[in-house]
Amino acid sequence: MATLLENQPIFPSQFTGGPGEAAASTEASMSPVSWQAVAERVQNDRASAIPAKWVIPPAKLDAAQRSTTRVIDLLPSLLSHHELQITALGASALAAKIRGGGYSCLQVAEAFLHQAAVAHQLTNCLTEIFFAEALEQARQLDHVLQTTGKPVGPLHGVPVSVKDHFNVKGQRTTASYICFAALPVKDNDAHIVEILRNAGAVLYAKTNNPQCMMALETVSNIYGRTLNPWNTKLGAGGSSGGEGALLAQHGSPLGVGSDIGGSVRVPAAFNGLYAFRPSANRVPMFGLECTMVGFESIMAVAGPMGHNVEDLELFFQIVSDAKPWLTEPLMAMPWRSQIDSMQSEKLRIGIMVWDEVVMPHPYITRVIKDVAAKLKEAGHDVFDFEPYDHRRAWEEITLPSYFTDDALNMKKALAAGNEPMLPSAKRLIEDPIVRELSIEETWKLNIARDIYRFDYLQKWAKTASQSASGKPMDVLICPVSSVNSTPHDVKPWWGYGSQWNLLDYPAGVLPAGKVLESDAYPDGYQSANELDKENMELYDNSMYLGMPVAIQVVGPRHEDEKVMGAMSIIDKVIHA
Repeated sequence: MATLLENQPIFPSQFTGGPGEAAASTEASMSPVSWQAVAERVQNDRASAIPAKWVIPPAKLDAAQRSTTRVIDLLPSLLSHHELQITALGASALAAKIRGGGYSCLQVAEAFLHQAAVAHQLTNCLTEIFFAEALEQARQLDHVLQTTGKPVGPLHGVPVSVKDHFNVKGQRTTASYICFAALPVKDNDAHIVEILRNAGAVLYAKTNNPQCMMALETVSNIYGRTLNPWNTKLGAGGSSGGEGALLAQHGSPLGVGSDIGGSVRVPAAFNGLYAFRPSANRVPMFGLECTMVGFESIMAVAGPMGHNVEDLELFFQIVSDAKPWLTEPLMAMPWRSQIDSMQSEKLRIGIMVWDEVVMPHPYITRVIKDVAAKLKEAGHDVFDFEPYDHRRAWEEITLPSYFTDDALNMKKALAAGNEPMLPSAKRLIEDPIVRELSIEETWKLNIARDIYRFDYLQKWAKTASQSASGKPMDVLICPVSSVNSTPHDVKPWWGYGSQWNLLDYPAGVLPAGKVLESDAYPDGYQSANELDKENMELYDNSMYLGMPVAIQVVGPRHEDEKVMGAMSIIDKVIHA
């Protein structure tokens, strides 16, 4: 493994100056090449990496996309039945099939690579494509299994995709900035990528993330917009939106994203997937590119996205078995699965239908209530949970904490590439709450964060008075977002995701229903505030009809295994 210093992000030289030097250093380093020319070159490189046999003829692609906005339904007509059989499997099932000789690594790789190529052409979900290297790695893994009879690890031959800003050896990392395209390809894998490779995973593509990363829709000047395969008029979520769109179309069995305000969970919800945001410092983060590296008031985390709870747990077990804390300053906390031991338990479950800031769209509140009823019928102790100051948490702590430098590094990166800021990032970064803070002001924000965390723990503990056993709730079920995606360039309410980043609570997402034609706001519903009014005006049942609807399962800090165990129980009740 490379040293941690070698795995640090490498920024263009103009990023090294202080705030007072930003304008001069950026102007001096401007490239005469337009951002449009850079984007065209990068996108041409990407297009040429797709094998000609997998390129959908332009006329056929155009006709297919014009025929429906639900492009996920086009996959059976663009792929073989055999390929669809393979790609229907999750990571754990694939690994078992390969070990048992049901499929070769090469067969699996070819199926997923073809499906990823099709998914990309339908929704623009990939950034770097390195299929040739992946096929060669698959051949080598087949040789190892044939000659030794033993897999190299629990993911032997399983394709895995990663969000663009994680470094992959030999590949470019732009983090969706034009100026980063001038940087050399990476000499080393990010720590998490190395762990997955050592477990036998086949890396084959990186996935799109938004400009500035801080957006709940995935769109950038360098790679363009990723579309939601359930409805291409809607966004795929962000910032791990490329992963969301790719996995929804079964172009990957397991993906890795990152999350600082909902960036793993929101794309999972918008695309009908499973995902998990762990507590901070349990998953390696060294070896990624981001202008917010070094920011610690609210910690970013890496987390998995997949097709079932079993695969999410497999990811954490693999990470834990690698003992990453020996080479990166992480918590030395091995993953101790509770899924089996919890199966017979009756859970204490709090239900938060809304956060008293923005009422989620009717299909979300209905699904949460339906889930609560099913859990109660199954014998679990289910009761209401009242949120505690979620709007104040966002406006007075979370949002100002995200941009204590007034988003200076982001603005410098955009200026270095001479690229405009897109609406998806602009509305967040240019919020009047965002401004440059002094060191003393930042310290006060951190104190406010810790007081709020203390208060929320007391709120959680007091749920003991509502439970039959006199003990606090095990987990909370709540919305993942106030919407099931948005029209392009619209910023939804962040609070349902960012709340748990602020508190550093582990949170998982699982699909729990679908949007029905009967879903509607109650007659005479009056919006609670201007944010709720904006969200209500986004509602159009015909836009969301038939889309998957997810719930979020949350637990106290460092109780990741317990949350995963609860997710397994809840998932089985929902899909019994």
